[in-house]
Amino acid sequence: MMFLVRAAFWLGIVSVFVPSDFAGEALDMPFDTQTVSFDAGESVENWCEGKEAICEAGEEAARLGGFLSEVAINRLESAIEARSEESS
Repeated sequence: MMFLVRAAFWLGIVSVFVPSDFAGEALDMPFDTQTVSFDAGESVENWCEGKEAICEAGEEAARLGGFLSEVAINRLESAIEARSEESS
């Protein structure tokens, strides 16, 4: 925990002395979330065209993540119910 406090302190000190034009010109970022998400979806589709095995592995990893999150939610719900029964 002390490491995080020290790191935040020194990052704050360094940010005070960094010149304002250190990073160069500001990037023109789109602020429309629908456009950003649509653009990301198109690039993923184009990327997956030649690499089906990687895309299938990604889909399997997403399914595994969904399964693990359901298991975690069920365990949390049962722990909350057990604790509420104990306090009653």
